[in-house]
Amino acid sequence: MYPRGHAGKRSVLLAAAFVVLVAGCGGGGGGSTTTGVDLSGQRVEGDGFAFQAPKDWTPKVTATSASASHDADTLVSVTVLPLLKPYKPALFPRVVTELDRVAKELAAKLGGELTSSRSIEAGGGRAREYEIAHGELVDRITFVLRAKREYELVCRWRKADGEPAACDQLTGSFSFR
Repeated sequence: MYPRGHAGKRSVLLAAAFVVLVAGCGGGGGGSTTTGVDLSGQRVEGDGFAFQAPKDWTPKVTATSASASHDADTLVSVTVLPLLKPYKPALFPRVVTELDRVAKELAAKLGGELTSSRSIEAGGGRAREYEIAHGELVDRITFVLRAKREYELVCRWRKADGEPAACDQLTGSFSFR
């Protein structure tokens, strides 16, 4: 999922734990919200979704994900994961409670800190977003649930460099196609 060895393994652990958590729930939403977000750049398309990324970043598309990277540590990506049961928007409060608990546990397991958690709009519906600082990196992970799929939007950057504008570009431009 990530181009970096050691940090990538930690992120895969994070993603796997979230997949297990929400596998019984499922997805919601339709379009995307773009208010106040610069959507210029390149369009990156995956299986059933698309997003905008900075023009000079390197895109990569696989069967279950799409990403664009600036360097080995700075990237945006969307990974599509299956859910066992269809998600309904009415499940959102329950999903939030479970994701919040697991996010705290995962941050601790990574030797990091959960620095932010909030509900946002992405992909035309409610989504849950977390920031986890671990080592020299920060991961902003946004979970968009729709039907029988989970879309995991990730923006990663080095703490020393600060958050790239590509993070808001990713969540603001994410849409289903």
